[in-house]
Amino acid sequence: MNIGWIFNNKLLKRLDGMLDDALAGTFKAESYDEQLISKIESKMSTFLERSRLRREHIETEQERVHTLISDISHQTKTPIANISLYCGLLAEQSLTDDQTHLAGQIANNANKLDFLIKALVKTSRLESGIIAIKPVAGSVTAMIDQAIAEGLGHASGKHIKLSFTPCEETIVAMMDVRWCTEALLNIIDNAIKYTPQNGKVDIKVTEYEMFVRIDVSDTGRGIREEDLPKVFERFWRAAESADQPGVGVGLYLAREIVIACGGYIKVASLRGNGSVFSLFLARPYSENTD
Repeated sequence: MNIGWIFNNKLLKRLDGMLDDALAGTFKAESYDEQLISKIESKMSTFLERSRLRREHIETEQERVHTLISDISHQTKTPIANISLYCGLLAEQSLTDDQTHLAGQIANNANKLDFLIKALVKTSRLESGIIAIKPVAGSVTAMIDQAIAEGLGHASGKHIKLSFTPCEETIVAMMDVRWCTEALLNIIDNAIKYTPQNGKVDIKVTEYEMFVRIDVSDTGRGIREEDLPKVFERFWRAAESADQPGVGVGLYLAREIVIACGGYIKVASLRGNGSVFSLFLARPYSENTD
């Protein structure tokens, strides 16, 4: 038997085992002699060990960020509640128009701060795996109805028509109802936010062989072509969006939720002609028993 083949086969098996350990998170560096084959093994060992340490460092930093956000959430809960309470008490007093306006501005900013902190906490928990998203077969129509019910207030405030034509038959997709409702609501809120007064937001469902597609289309300002790849990035906001409330986590959170359910999101838009956000949720798999 060829000696070279034996050594090569032995090396490949050892490297394969090292990679298996690395993927399983159980890799530990060992000592090797300075023969040529062992040099290769040693270099692979060093690379995998450094990769393991980097991964541990990233996990540690993520845990620190999560802890920091949780602490901020805890420490700001009472001050924000007090500010909202005091604004409510001020609203009951006899104030001038200017004073009423200022009190309203304080209340609005307190609400924005509360929304930001809650969004950051949800994002942090989702990324760290604390929030477990468990997709099961559920009614798409029921999920959409729930999201619309929660978004109607925002739409009514801008006199925007929020429409959805229910499907004649029940359409089922894999989803975590609670979190997918939030993902869809984030998309709807985003559409309402960037649609002018008296505009329109339509929701449409299309059924495919492997996915259920939910389209949320609006008559808003649209998105510049160069910005389309960025819209789902965390904390990203278009330069011209400074006039709108938000911190750039809603669409990111929506994408992460849908991906965790085995689906995906895409967006199509023309500047000045509105946007269409499409959520694709996997249909339940059923074996063919024929």
